[in-house]
Amino acid sequence: MNTNGVCRAEIGLLGPFSLRIDGRQVEADVWKSKKALTLLKYLASRHGQRVSSDVLIELLWPDQVNVDIQRNLHTAVWFVRRILLSKDGSNAESPLRYSHGSYWLELERGCVDIDPFEFHVRKARELEHSNMEMALFHCEAALALYRDDFLCDDLYEEWTIPHREEYRELYFQVVVRCAELLINQRGDYQAAANLSRAALKKDPFREELYQTALKALILDQRFVKAMNLYKRYVQMLKDEFGLEPSPAMSDLIANMKERLTEASSPAQGSDGAYVCSRSVLQSFFETEQRRLMRTGEHFSVLVIGNNGASEQQFLQAFVLLQSLLRHSDMICRYAPTMIVIFLPATGALGAQIVSVKARQAMEHKFGAEPPFTFLTLSSEDLESMQREWSALDSK
Repeated sequence: MNTNGVCRAEIGLLGPFSLRIDGRQVEADVWKSKKALTLLKYLASRHGQRVSSDVLIELLWPDQVNVDIQRNLHTAVWFVRRILLSKDGSNAESPLRYSHGSYWLELERGCVDIDPFEFHVRKARELEHSNMEMALFHCEAALALYRDDFLCDDLYEEWTIPHREEYRELYFQVVVRCAELLINQRGDYQAAANLSRAALKKDPFREELYQTALKALILDQRFVKAMNLYKRYVQMLKDEFGLEPSPAMSDLIANMKERLTEASSPAQGSDGAYVCSRSVLQSFFETEQRRLMRTGEHFSVLVIGNNGASEQQFLQAFVLLQSLLRHSDMICRYAPTMIVIFLPATGALGAQIVSVKARQAMEHKFGAEPPFTFLTLSSEDLESMQREWSALDSK
């Protein structure tokens, strides 16, 4: 790693090639010679290692004969050196060095992004069990450096392929490790799920990414999204490999179904609506929208907002509303100042009746003008309902 923090030349290989000299980006149109650019990329991937002239000639001019190849190489080297020279020091020495028939780049460690990436990957692995928070820090640092696959703008350059495969593999290892740490160390299920699903876009065949994404979604009680992802995984296995899901994946889904059954069934002997969490209510909202498309059976939502009530009054209102509702209804403290009631198999008229009953009960409890607001949403006006529901999700 670069300990003094000064890199006169900063080279990025993880993603599209990038070069900064003294903090200034070197634009692509500067490179009039593609051979010179390839020369720099190749030496950067091996910075500190000496590469013979013969290897460079074979790389840049593999099939050319009857031309002065040495002269061409010297021209490419001259061009790279001119680009790498600092604008702030006319007497500065270029980091492209030559000795005894070999060339190399002499840069501080950390000035080529693959160095700090490998460092953070290694530290994350070493600290995974002894210091999980520091391991997570190194995972996030490594992922921040991985802009995209190694020289992703040079996919058809044969020499880049082994590097690309190596760093992709390290990237996927870090993603899985980071997702597990986000789950176990921080309890940040949403971040873990998002990270795993983003990595699946790069490689939709990696089971470990499906596992971490499913685990995070299930722990976050986002059961509909988890089931959709699982179905996608099953279909992928069938189409691509003719295989059945692994026991580990099947166990995850079996456990999810148990949790979903527990979450969706009110306790025996309880009165009124089922009290649920925000994430469970969100899952049922998504489920009911799908059911509506299949069956045409409408549902409604009643939103009660705090309009000046004290915390004690708000809790009293919650208990009162819960006792008024059916066993099939669901009630949730959706936000610190908001109660949301889910009314399955209920159209707009039924929802208005429930709203009137709730208002009357609140007036009886808190007086003629109770400190609450009421909003009724029905899937009969699905577009308006979805718009209002999206607004709720931001609160």
